[in-house]
Amino acid sequence: MKTKRIIALDAFRGFTVALMILVNNPGTWTYIYSPLRHAEWQGCTPTDLVFPFFLFVVGVASFFSFKKFDFKLNKTTFLKLLKRTLLIFLIGFLLNLYPFFDINKPFSLQNILNKLETVRILGVLQRIACAYFIGIFLCLLFKSTKKIAAAGIALMLLFWGILIACNPNNPYDKKENACRAVDLIIPCENHIYKGYSRALELDDFNFTIVDDTHFAVKPAANKNIDINYISFKSSSNDYELNKEIQNDAILYTVIPSQNTNTENASANAVQQLSKANERIPFDPEGLLGALSAAATVIFGFLTGRLINFYSENKEKMVTHLLLCGLAAVFVGMFWGQWFIICKPLWTGSYVLYAGGLAMIVLAFFIWFMDVKKYSQKYFRPLVAFGSNPLFLFVMSGVIVKTMGFPYFNIDGMPLQSWIYVNVYKNIIDPAFGSLLYAITFVAALWILAEFLYRKKIYIKV
Repeated sequence: MKTKRIIALDAFRGFTVALMILVNNPGTWTYIYSPLRHAEWQGCTPTDLVFPFFLFVVGVASFFSFKKFDFKLNKTTFLKLLKRTLLIFLIGFLLNLYPFFDINKPFSLQNILNKLETVRILGVLQRIACAYFIGIFLCLLFKSTKKIAAAGIALMLLFWGILIACNPNNPYDKKENACRAVDLIIPCENHIYKGYSRALELDDFNFTIVDDTHFAVKPAANKNIDINYISFKSSSNDYELNKEIQNDAILYTVIPSQNTNTENASANAVQQLSKANERIPFDPEGLLGALSAAATVIFGFLTGRLINFYSENKEKMVTHLLLCGLAAVFVGMFWGQWFIICKPLWTGSYVLYAGGLAMIVLAFFIWFMDVKKYSQKYFRPLVAFGSNPLFLFVMSGVIVKTMGFPYFNIDGMPLQSWIYVNVYKNIIDPAFGSLLYAITFVAALWILAEFLYRKKIYIKV
C-alpha cells in the first residue's frame, strides 16, 4: 500500500515536472497560446500553477521522508535539511552561471569574473531550496498539525504585513513593492532578473523635438522613472526608433521602414504614436517571497499527513483531499479580493488558491491509480519523469543553453530557432508549431527519463 501511494505521488510529480519543461521551452516566445503564458502580474493562468504544484509536492514528499525520523528536529534531521537546501541552491546557481563564461569572447579568468559580476543569483531551484528549508524546519520544529498550520498562516500574514508596511498606498505595485526593495539590496540589481516591464503614459515624460528625425525624452517632474530602463516603440510599423542615452535624457532617431516615404518621418508625429515601457529589475524568485512560498511547502506537508492518516481508506482520502482542496481554492479567491492572487509576489491568496488546486489534482491521481486501480502503464511516462524530477529539470536547462551556443548556429540562427522555423513554424500556425516543438522537447527528455527509470537509477539531491 505504501508503494502504491508513492507511485501516485511520483505520477503527480512527473506531471508537474513535464509541465514545467513544456511551458519553459516553446518553439518561440513570440507565438504562445495564452494558457501557456504567465499572467502579466495579477491573476493566475494554468502556467502559474506549475511552480506551486512542484513546491506542494516537495512538501508532501518531505512528510514521508522525515516520517522515518519521527519528525524530530535534531542534529541528524537538521543537517539533512541543510545539506539538501545548499545542494539545490548551488545547482540552481550553477545552472544560471552556465556556460560559466562569455563564449563569444576568448576564455580567460577575467571572462569568468565578468560573468560572475552579472549572473542572476536566484531562480527556480533557489526558491525551492529556500522555501523547502523554511517550511520543513517549521514543520519539524512544531510537529503538531495545528501548530504547523498556524505557522503557515503566520508566514502568509507576515508577508502581507511587510508588503503593506513597505508601500501602504499600493503594496502590490510592480515597481514599488517590498520584495523588489529587498532584492535591490541583496543580491542587488546586477544579480536579479530583469524581464518585467510596465507600460507608461506619454504624460509621464517631457519631449523635446531636436530636428525632423530626432526627439529627446526626459521623465516628467516627480516621476520615479529610471531612463536606463525606458524604451519607446512606435505603434506604427512604418517606423523604428533608435535609442541613445545622453546624460539624463534619451535621444531617439526616427528610422523609416523600407516602404515608408522618408518625407513623412516626422519626429514630432512619431513621438505622439510611441508607446513607452519601463523594464523593471525584479526577481519573481526573490528572497522575501520565500516566506510565503514556504507556506506552500507547509501546505504540502500537511497534505502528506492527511494522506498518511487515511492510508487504509483511499476513498476517504480522496474525499477529504477534494473537500479541503475546494475549501482552500474558495478561501484563496475570497482573500484575493484584498490580497491579490499574484505569482511574482507569491501572495498568500495565491498560496491557498494554487495549493487547493494541487490537492484536487493529486486526489484524482490517487483515485485513478489506487481506488479505481487503472493499469500503471497509463501513468508510466509520468512516473518516469517523477522519479528524477530535479535532474530532468536541470538537464532541460542545460540542453537549451547548449543549443544556444554559436558553435551550433545554422544559417546565422541559433539551433533551437532554426529547428522551429524550418520544421515546426508552418504546421497549422506559428503558435501550434511552437507548442508542438515544446511537446517534442518534453518527449525527448522522456526518453532519458524512461532509460533511468528502467535501469532503476534515481539521482537524488
